Amino acid sequence: MFDTEEASLPSGLRIYANIMKNMENGEDRWWKHSHHGVMGDGDVRVACYKQGWPEIWVWEAGEAEPTQYDFDGLSRRFGWDDFDEYGGSRFALDSYDKKFDLLGWHFRFWGDECDSKPAYGASMTRDGETWECEYDCEYGAGFDD
Repeated sequence: MFDTEEASLPSGLRIYANIMKNMENGEDRWWKHSHHGVMGDGDVRVACYKQGWPEIWVWEAGEAEPTQYDFDGLSRRFGWDDFDEYGGSRFALDSYDKKFDLLGWHFRFWGDECDSKPAYGASMTRDGETWECEYDCEYGAGFDD
């Protein structure tokens, strides 16, 4: 999610440099923004940010931009009936634990706004390869010991 200009900066400064650069450039493509965690190193990535549902991004060969799989599309695809709906889009409830297979990966996304910290997590597993991320807006920000 960082470009070569930001790569040489210390991690804390790198995040703020990325945010400021994207705000200045009016960048609205979310896959270009900083996230609390990014899993994967191939054409399928999962980006985790604040208290949001993890974003699955797939960069198909030859495409100029990746395709996003969000909660709205996944809930419809898998027939999930536990969601909040606003303006015709579905959003995950405050507490969720979803396991599903997609794009050759097994995913587990969980979250609980009112329970333990970090309150959110995601994992992706395939052929013995596992990526895991725990995240929250306060996690790692110095609010917890």
